[in-house]
Amino acid sequence: MPLEPRIATLLDNAARYARRSRFILAPNAYGETPLLRARFNDAVFVSPARGFLFASNEKVANSTMRATLQALEGDGALPPFYDPFKRWTGPLRQPSDISDFTSTLGDPAIYKFCVTRHPYARLISCYRNKFEPSARGRGFPKMMRQLGFDPRKDEIDFGKFVAAIARQNQRDMNPHWRPQYYNVFMDLIAYDEVIPYEDFATRMSALVERFYPEAASQSLTSANRQVTNSGQLVEQYFDKSSKALARDIYATDFERFGYAD
Repeated sequence: MPLEPRIATLLDNAARYARRSRFILAPNAYGETPLLRARFNDAVFVSPARGFLFASNEKVANSTMRATLQALEGDGALPPFYDPFKRWTGPLRQPSDISDFTSTLGDPAIYKFCVTRHPYARLISCYRNKFEPSARGRGFPKMMRQLGFDPRKDEIDFGKFVAAIARQNQRDMNPHWRPQYYNVFMDLIAYDEVIPYEDFATRMSALVERFYPEAASQSLTSANRQVTNSGQLVEQYFDKSSKALARDIYATDFERFGYAD
């Protein structure tokens, strides 16, 4: 790419980052603290041009959905300097990018959706992906400390994992195991559709056809998928005690999203 477009992209990214900083630091309706406002701003994706909004939800096909829709929004070519973990570099907008986000949130023409998953399957997926010895990555020590363990000497099996989460307040939880009700801001966003994880592929294909009809034949950009679906492993991972704990931790998810025990 020639130098001038690259400089323009850098300047635009800097301006978006500055707007993000103002959104986070100034009091608003989307979080009582800067941390909570940052959490909201970085989790909500908006396409004003295509007319949709969604909130990310970790361990619920999140990487696939984000990768697919960011690429489509960029007409198949993501911009230079794009980093999926730095929202201000991607083509989909953040709330801080929109001058009157409150009006956008209340606009019935903006289709709002999210994806949720059975809490048991989601917990198993998180444990398999982040804590099992064969899958531990660079983020493992940090996550262990978040749960109150010493990553240098402590071991964590699935029962210990669930028990450690049960000791946390939802505000202190990592989004990979935070209740989905709070991950997708059900108290702030009136969704037009809450998509069950089991229907994800079918519904996402339909949404792509609706919002990007020129790319309707494009397949989903699959990412970080495990060979065996975690929903098939509930009896292998859970015992009676850990099920009871999970039922308590995720009571709001069970009730709000209609999941059976």
